[in-house]
Amino acid sequence: MSIPKLKRIKVPSQRALRTWLAKNAGPEQEVMIVTCNTASRDKSISSAGVRLAVQERGWTAGRSYSLVGNLNGHAIRYVPAQSR
Repeated sequence: MSIPKLKRIKVPSQRALRTWLAKNAGPEQEVMIVTCNTASRDKSISSAGVRLAVQERGWTAGRSYSLVGNLNGHAIRYVPAQSR
């Protein structure tokens, strides 16, 4: 399985993720949200937590990937309502 070459956005917390999603909902775009896995308990955001935050802000969650070290990548996409 090949990991897509998307702009990577590293978020250290659920709050930072929600803030980033709210500020960047605009033009159609696809990015990869990078989070720490459970090995980094204080910085970990679950895949379910990412999907929930993404859906609440009008984004669409795609596949999740294991990246190097303790990092996970979550492909997400934003399509403005008028483009749907």
